[in-house]
Amino acid sequence: MGKIKKIRNEIKCATQQVIVSRTNTKGEIIYCNPTFLEVNGFRSSEVIHKPHNIVRHPDMPKSIFKIIWSIISQGFPIQAVIKNKTNDGHYYWTLMTIKPQKDRDNKIISYVAYGKQAPDAVIKKMEPLYKIMREIEESVGIDASLEYLESYLKEQNMTYAQYIKHLNKHREFRCLCDFIKYAIIK
Repeated sequence: MGKIKKIRNEIKCATQQVIVSRTNTKGEIIYCNPTFLEVNGFRSSEVIHKPHNIVRHPDMPKSIFKIIWSIISQGFPIQAVIKNKTNDGHYYWTLMTIKPQKDRDNKIISYVAYGKQAPDAVIKKMEPLYKIMREIEESVGIDASLEYLESYLKEQNMTYAQYIKHLNKHREFRCLCDFIKYAIIK
């Protein structure tokens, strides 16, 4: 765990570490890279063919995943800030890009997700927003949480995608070559 630091219950990854997972269309893990396994504290046999929500942290609003699924199931990529939990109860924040993978007939066959450590400044913005959304979900429901997010974003004059991009200011992977550079070369 040379590149991973545990600070109390939080795990922080080195900036060059990339967490990669691939799921089938049902959201079951069909591949994960060694960094995913190391950060989450699993062996490959413990996660392959398991639902990806095995790493979902209870602090995450379900409405964010509703947004993610609505976008990727239409064949579009999305970037999101996600708080995940590890096998031993720790957590980490990641700036995750999720992209549909298609066959020759343009049918979605899987989803690939790759992420890096979310910057502290981004976490400071997202954590209170997600907390409010989660509280709304628990008391009123997912639709009310989505309405809150929509009004919040309207105040920012941005969509969710624009807001995430704004917070990250070019920290996302701009193209596949960036992903390869970080995943393989470093």
